Amino acid sequence: MRVGIKIGGVLAALMLAGCADFGPRAMPLLESVALPPVLPPDAELRALPEPEPFAAEYTENPFEMGPVSVIAPDRRGAMATWQLIPCREGRAICVDGHAGQLSVAGETYVVSGVHGMSFHLMTGGEGFVTRSGGGKFADRQVPLAWEHVPAIEPSALREARAPAGRTIPMK
Repeated sequence: MRVGIKIGGVLAALMLAGCADFGPRAMPLLESVALPPVLPPDAELRALPEPEPFAAEYTENPFEMGPVSVIAPDRRGAMATWQLIPCREGRAICVDGHAGQLSVAGETYVVSGVHGMSFHLMTGGEGFVTRSGGGKFADRQVPLAWEHVPAIEPSALREARAPAGRTIPMK
């Protein structure tokens, strides 16, 4: 009994290792036929243009579609978010209830004078933050990412559900 188990184990190991050839050879007919060489095409090939699925996002300007949400490290280095909302009839940008000045330099939109920070928003969702005063990132450029805040329909807010499955009343 033990000898049979050992022989079976050795045969299984040989089969798994690929050392033994127990089955018939696959496709013996193909080995006897010489395939013709593959030649390049006679006519010139035309390549189709590559689609650019994200081109619209890379050319999108800040505040083009309304408020902007920004994510960047705060003074301590932890990630924080801010909402930059056009206010005062489009002449200023409000951040947490404080109005900042908006200026445009080339393709960069600069929101300055808010909480000692300046947000430099570039087309396509990138940019940087500069800070004045103390803190870990004072007087340095810290990268940021921005995105337009999606419009939320009032009906979607009314249909918000509480954990128990009850509807939350809107005031």
